[in-house]
Amino acid sequence: MKTYCEFTFEAAHSVAPYSGLHGHTFIVKITFGGAVDEVYGWPVNLYDVENYIKEIKGEHGSGLDHGNLDLNPEIGIASLENVTTYIWRLVKARFPNLEEVELKRGMSGSSEGCIYRGEAAISSSLAA
Repeated sequence: MKTYCEFTFEAAHSVAPYSGLHGHTFIVKITFGGAVDEVYGWPVNLYDVENYIKEIKGEHGSGLDHGNLDLNPEIGIASLENVTTYIWRLVKARFPNLEEVELKRGMSGSSEGCIYRGEAAISSSLAA
């Protein structure tokens, strides 16, 4: 069983020297797996996840939402890939059964993004 949750946030970033400061609506999909609860059949309680998402997003600039991602030293250069791994680290610390983070921007049919499955997934694919 896989369970996922999607959320959006609005933020500014730049990727020097390729782009100056500009903003996007980012769409995040976080997917969980693992053993399921005997009563509910879920691998994670989405009510808990949704409450944590509110913490991550913050209030207008105190988290991801309506902030400048360039100002967060834990992200580094605010590329899609670095923002994705940052979200992974935050969510994985709270929910160990996190399996995947997908981050995209742009409109449906004209979007770009990336998917991160953690270092263990990278190591196992390199060994194959």
